[in-house]
Amino acid sequence: MKGLITYKIVSDQGGKVKKAARIACNFWNKFVEPRKSIVLRLGLFSEASDTIAQAYEPHVGPKGLVYGRVEFNRKYLATFRHAKVAGTIVHEIGHTLGFGWDKWMKLFDADTGAFRPKAVQTLPALRKMLVEPDGEDGTALSHWDEETFDKELMTGYEDRAEHVLPVTVDVMTLLGHRVKTRLARKATLAKLLRESAKMKFTRKAQAKKLDVDHFEETPLWETVPHRKRASRRRRTR
Repeated sequence: MKGLITYKIVSDQGGKVKKAARIACNFWNKFVEPRKSIVLRLGLFSEASDTIAQAYEPHVGPKGLVYGRVEFNRKYLATFRHAKVAGTIVHEIGHTLGFGWDKWMKLFDADTGAFRPKAVQTLPALRKMLVEPDGEDGTALSHWDEETFDKELMTGYEDRAEHVLPVTVDVMTLLGHRVKTRLARKATLAKLLRESAKMKFTRKAQAKKLDVDHFEETPLWETVPHRKRASRRRRTR
């Protein structure tokens, strides 16, 4: 059975998380067929702090499904537009697909952030890419380099007007997935999200057969914002 990306809503605020989750899953389902189906568990938490959202380390469940988990702080969610929530979820699905996991870590030199010759031979676009060397756990070595690829979707530091590079989709082949549709050129995230919002999900029957209720506690992966080095001015995700 072909893999797909879906979600489980455990708590919401006026349907905002559900709407954003549908858009985010449409985004990745358009471009990628995951090796194993992915379930993103989404909900809310309440905390009197500046933590806007938090994501937990993805894990593989007993049936081989991959599970991710993202929570939004009730304190801030009401002030966010759907596009901001959807963009955060799109980014975290990128991690659940493999940014920062074992296969990703084997693609580059951790000291320089440069991709290894074998990876470049398979995907020549990686020759121009670098991995982020700085930041806390969840930022360092799990994103494109911020200083070189500012405002790209899979950098670790959030920006208001982000874009997506074709290599962010193409690298999924090296992470074990099948790219169904290539991104022809650099595109704004806002445009891609608008297109995703218009898509109709046609695999509901398959999604209903997945164990979306499975849950395991895993370590915290990312927060928005991270506690970052003083030299960094942007928020981490």
